[in-house]
Amino acid sequence: MVKENRSLDRGIAILETLARQGAMSLADLHRATGLPKSTLRRLLQTLITRRIVRRSLADQLYRTLIVFPDISAEVMPKGMLQVADAAIPRTLALTQAIGWPSDIHIREARAMRIIDSTRQASQFQVGQGRINRRVTHFGSATGLACLAMLSDAEIRATYETLKPDLTWGPVRFGLDLPALMQRIGEIREQGYAARSPAYLSEHERDSDLHAIAVAITAQGRVLGALSVLWLRSYKPVDAFADLHLAALQATARDVNRALDQVLDE
Repeated sequence: MVKENRSLDRGIAILETLARQGAMSLADLHRATGLPKSTLRRLLQTLITRRIVRRSLADQLYRTLIVFPDISAEVMPKGMLQVADAAIPRTLALTQAIGWPSDIHIREARAMRIIDSTRQASQFQVGQGRINRRVTHFGSATGLACLAMLSDAEIRATYETLKPDLTWGPVRFGLDLPALMQRIGEIREQGYAARSPAYLSEHERDSDLHAIAVAITAQGRVLGALSVLWLRSYKPVDAFADLHLAALQATARDVNRALDQVLDE
């Protein structure tokens, strides 16, 4: 009889549980698996070190980075871990410097996806960023920042592809292609994108926030964007950008350099 490896079996049980649930706290895992918390901490740290599990900064929940056929509720976006590794320490430093939090987004075909946030580290209460929440390309600051980094032909193709989509498409904001291209021209000129006035976010608690964003890239590819969020009652967009845009742009450049190095390896 082959002797079972108890640690391996327990590690797999953790991964299968995370795959089913999507995101869990230590207490959740303890209830679901019956494993002692001390054992869970030890195994989770090993899985994190081996880059099989990740603990998000925004909500402190654990998520598996591997896919189990017929189990996984959702597949992690391609490149998510590299972007998170490069962006989190740098956006934390940005939040410590300016006070206001930053959300980190990945660009996907139909929408932007938030992969982490420094909201928990901010001195200002702006609500908790929900990991894996999607926001529109055409209304969010991060989506518009990414669009502005594409060629005009790529923007037109994205517009036409998403035009029939009432949730994620431009029609939701009454945007025809000339109006979109005019907005893109303004973003390119000013060096950042702001959330569209007509966009109050996919999440009700974020509707009282302003946001500015710049894209993050690696070797010429637009991977996502970094945003800085603040309460609408604090300052209008242009006044806030005057104060903090340079720091946001410097952070994005630092993230881009880190991503370029990762892809070169």
